[in-house]
Amino acid sequence: MSEPAAVQSSAVTSLAARIYVELIGRAFLRVENAAVFKPEAAHLAKLSIELATAFQKAETEHNSASAPKNVGYDARNLDLANLG
Repeated sequence: MSEPAAVQSSAVTSLAARIYVELIGRAFLRVENAAVFKPEAAHLAKLSIELATAFQKAETEHNSASAPKNVGYDARNLDLANLG
């Protein structure tokens, strides 16, 4: 089953925040006693969200592909009246 949208959104936001912190730390330059960000922080924030969303999607696809499968199982063929 898929997770509720709020849980997925929270997971993406949390991952995006961690990615952003890592990217901003690597993009920070100190020039003449001033902080300069190359590229701009807003672009890094957007990139972080895109990367987190892509990661979440790939993780969901991987988890569903590696989940156990009920090959040949059809619930319509069950005789529920004669179970006991």
